[in-house]
Amino acid sequence: MIEDSGRTGGKRGRSRGTAFYIEALLLTAVFAIVILALAKVFAWSGRKGRDAVLLTGAVHLAENGAEAVAASDSLEEVRALLEENGNAEIFARSGTEDIGAAEESAAERAGADTLRVYYDDDLNPVPDGTIWMEVRWMPEWSGEESDGVPEGAGLVKSLITVNRAGEREPIYTLETEVFAGMDISPGGF
Repeated sequence: MIEDSGRTGGKRGRSRGTAFYIEALLLTAVFAIVILALAKVFAWSGRKGRDAVLLTGAVHLAENGAEAVAASDSLEEVRALLEENGNAEIFARSGTEDIGAAEESAAERAGADTLRVYYDDDLNPVPDGTIWMEVRWMPEWSGEESDGVPEGAGLVKSLITVNRAGEREPIYTLETEVFAGMDISPGGF
């Protein structure tokens, strides 16, 4: 006589098959949840990576702006150093004749001469870019000769911000001070 050890057929075999399907279903559900979580993490890291690239570019733009300020005696000289393809404009202290009040920057509201240089999303110079660098020129002199400092020379503070259209907060801000309007090289003073 052949004995059935319970491995095939019968009530016991059906319960093992059902258990296998339930375990496979649960494993598939867990696997799907893990895939969704990883997809969300990778999407988040991709956004953070793009933000880091933009921040690095903004730091380089602000650094270039600070170097231009240090090499110049006026905001017009800064413009000459930074302008490419007609992508720069100066807004005078008196206000916002050139732009609408909605686009008025903090520098213009504070009453400082401001240079705005425009760039596209890849930080290439373009006349109507969505990213711009503002160089706020704030001289600290009275315009008169005093203490051996010639007229029109003295400390210039500048606030350099890199902004993106549609964003309230700047991408990057840099403050710098430089002594302008006087040749302080050996033999120049």
